[in-house]
Amino acid sequence: MFYEIRTEHARAGLGAELALYMDEIVIPLHQERGMTVVGSFAGAEDTFVWIRRFEDEADRERVLDAVHGHPRIGTVADTVSAMLNRSEFTVRLEPTSRSGLR
Repeated sequence: MFYEIRTEHARAGLGAELALYMDEIVIPLHQERGMTVVGSFAGAEDTFVWIRRFEDEADRERVLDAVHGHPRIGTVADTVSAMLNRSEFTVRLEPTSRSGLR
């Protein structure tokens, strides 16, 4: 099992709008397609952070293929892209043997 922590950077002043769109549209779409989203956070300087969990790389590929194959993904991706200032930053983490997130 591993987690991905993704940080999205909105254009100046669009952080709240991005957070709302992510929480109401993007994350539910991902969850409908089988993704486990552990949490989402609005950060300083118009950032949005979300944490996704996958069982293994095969699970990640399966879920992302399902998301990217959804008919609405083009419109959703275009909307998010219009709000972003720069590309996302993703960190992959594996919980340690004593982690509460195992």
